[in-house]
Amino acid sequence: MLIRLLLLVAFLQVEGVKIYTEEELLGKINPTSHSDFSLVPSEFCSRSGIYLRSEVLDKFIVLRQLAEEEGIKLIIVSGTRSFNHQKDIWDRKWTKPKYMGWEKIEKAKDILTYSSMPGTSRHHWGTDFDLNSLENNYFDSGEGKKVYDFMERCGGEHGFKQVYTSKDGGRTGYEEEKWHWSYMPVSSVMLNQYNELVCISDIRGFDGSEVADSINVIGVFVNGIAE
Repeated sequence: MLIRLLLLVAFLQVEGVKIYTEEELLGKINPTSHSDFSLVPSEFCSRSGIYLRSEVLDKFIVLRQLAEEEGIKLIIVSGTRSFNHQKDIWDRKWTKPKYMGWEKIEKAKDILTYSSMPGTSRHHWGTDFDLNSLENNYFDSGEGKKVYDFMERCGGEHGFKQVYTSKDGGRTGYEEEKWHWSYMPVSSVMLNQYNELVCISDIRGFDGSEVADSINVIGVFVNGIAE
């Protein structure tokens, strides 16, 4: 494993690719004090305290200005989440009364419909954010449809992509999330490095982590994104 890691680092250095630490890939960082992250201005968010990688925020600001020229308002409702933040979300769902008597693997699969296991969320990376609403039907009509149509039309040329699309084409993992957008020039690099550096034994430290391997959470969910 160490030799493989050293070879990977050497290759990436030669190619001029930024190297991310395992802590960054697993979300075990604090974006408020990390030099690569910036606070998203409050007027761009539904709440205060949202962070993104600085280069992602810069690209979003350009995209948001274009949207405003068309009378469309892009509002970030969620950005970077640390491992501990995701753990709070996961553990809170894990202890819901509705799951009393469920087998652990079935409980985990149900939560994984929309929520990630800590250490496996793209929100750890600071490259992904949720826009305007966390309900798919919001984007089917009215203002929501304008937002979605704009992102589909203009997001790609600025590097943004909806990674959790309809599963009709065979995509695995989470259900469709029309609100979730990723800055691919950075997130694709981080995903590649995640697949090289992170193994299933790293997915631990939260309720139900022991079923991560049985579910194949890295193969099915971390890599379950649109082509």
